[in-house]
Order: sequence, then C-alpha cells, then structure tokens
Amino acid sequence: MSEFSHLDASGAPRMVDVGAKSETKRTAIARAVVELNAHTLELLKAKALPKGDVLTVAQVAGIMAAKRTSELIPMCHPLALTHADVRFRVQDEPPSVLLEASASTTGRTGVEMEAIIAAQVAAATIYDMVKAVQKDVVIRDVRLILKSGGKSGLFKTDDPMLFDVEDSPIPAPRPAPEAWTGEGLAVACITLSDKGYAGEREDKSGPALLNMLSVLSPAHSQLFLLPDDPRALHALVKTLATSGWGLIVTTGGTGLSPRDVTPEALLPLLDRRLPGFEQVMFAEGLNHTPHAVLSRCLAGTLGRSMIIALPGSSRAAQENLAALLPVLPHALDKLNGDMRDCGRS
Repeated sequence: MSEFSHLDASGAPRMVDVGAKSETKRTAIARAVVELNAHTLELLKAKALPKGDVLTVAQVAGIMAAKRTSELIPMCHPLALTHADVRFRVQDEPPSVLLEASASTTGRTGVEMEAIIAAQVAAATIYDMVKAVQKDVVIRDVRLILKSGGKSGLFKTDDPMLFDVEDSPIPAPRPAPEAWTGEGLAVACITLSDKGYAGEREDKSGPALLNMLSVLSPAHSQLFLLPDDPRALHALVKTLATSGWGLIVTTGGTGLSPRDVTPEALLPLLDRRLPGFEQVMFAEGLNHTPHAVLSRCLAGTLGRSMIIALPGSSRAAQENLAALLPVLPHALDKLNGDMRDCGRS
C-alpha cells in the first residue's frame, strides 16, 4: 500500500479507513464574505427583498448542507454531526455579509469539510435570495478559520470569530522542551498539577519516577510541569514524540474529576494502544486499593515513542511504574526495530 494513505497501491485516490482512529470531540469553523451594493444591503436588513428573509433561509441552507457533505465530496466520510450552525454579521463598509459556519461531532475524523460546505452553500443562498435585484454579487474569502480535535490538535487563525471558542493561551511547559538529537534513550516525565504549576505544591511524583527510570540508563532525562490543560499536554507530548524522545511518562489527570483530562489529551495522539501495560497498571492498583477501579491509566505509542500515563498519587504512580519496569527495556527495543524473538527460550 502507498505510504500516502489517501492513495491505493496503484496510486488511485481512495477513501481512508479511519476505523483505527480514536473518537474525539471535533469542531470546525469556516467563513465566507458576500459583497453586495448598498441598496441591496438595505433591502436585506429591512427584510424587503422579493424572496423574503435572506439570512434565515441562508442559515437553514447552510445547516442542511453541512449534514449532506458526504454526498457532495467523494472521499468525505458520512458523519453524525452533534451540532451545526451559521451566523452572520451585516457590514455597512464595505457593504457585505460576513458569515461563519460551525460543525461539531464526536468521531474518528474531522468536520472541516462540513463547515466549509455549509459556508459555501449559505453564501450561495444569499446570492440566490438577492439576485432579483443585484446580479454582480461577489462571494469571496471562503476558508477554514478553526479546527480542533484529532491527532493534529488545534488550528486557529487570528481572525475574530462570531462563535465563542476556547481562545485562552495554551500554558507553556516548564521548562521548554528541546529536540533530542543525541544517541541513546531520552526520557521525559510530565507532572500534571494545577497547584504544582502555580507553585502552591511541591512536585514529588515527577522526581521519584525519573529516579526509578534511571535503571534504563537513559542518555538524557528531564522533568516537565504542566497544569491540567489537555491542549498543553497534547502539544507537549506531540512535540517530544516528534523530537526524538523515546519514553514519555505522565503523572496525574487519570481520575474522574472534571480536571482529569489526561486520557482525552493523549488518545488522539496514539498510533497504537498497549492494553497489556494498561491491564498490569490496573491490576497493580487493585492490589493496593479498591479505588483503583476509578483509574484511567493509559499506555501506547506514537511513532517510536512510548507514552505511559500514570496516576497522580506519588505512591500509586511509583507502584504502577514498578510493575512495568521489568518489561520496559524489551518493549523499547521492540518499538525501535529489535527483531529478536519475544518467546521464552
């Protein structure tokens, strides 16, 4: 099969199989501008055009189009949208209508095309509704301005938006990550703690875990501190994994409180889950407390990086890691291409 996943072995376009991807919340917003003359714009604002209320009809048309996108774009997957909407801003200078279309779902692929199609159809509907009084309408600047969710994370332009979106700055890790270009294993340990990041609590888990991982004889190791922000964790782990770090361990954010978002941040990144690792951590936790049934510890790979999400409790994190340490050297070797037999001799 071609390395480019949108082509088959012969080079022909094909619909990508997204069955192995993780389901995550996905949102997209697209925009378009419809240029009118001043007279047409006044009629539109007064709802005095021959076809009636332009923007209401355009809104409904855009929502309908979003839901039927897969029927129009050949390689687009049918999606069960959880939300679709179109909003407008009437602008006097220059006379125009700025519109934005939003689409959301929880699924295995994004909704960028749904938002773009909704914006285009809403704009075309405005043209249809006003063409009796103006023929030289211009539709321009159709483009994506926001995309969130999935493996690639957040894309957002600098444009002010009609929709309310999460636009607070992403917290920076402490310290800033660097690419690992040397030989040997680079190990990162990320502690997720709002209070720790704010300087209100000492990080005990991270140093203890990094000390345990010294048995792997890493060529480089580093601690990182983050608040419980899924965007920050997603961005940092992606940066580390694509910058040569072979083992990335996180501690915190695996419980059930509203701020426990580590699995949600990491799942979209993983190429493969490691269910055996997860089962070992779950069983180890149950050896010590029945509350371990609430844990959502996670393990998987991204490229040649192994990612392990441990509990936030320093004791529980060390117990879970201790259960995995005997197999970690072999697992890392296999991840990096070791062809030796895994069986017992």
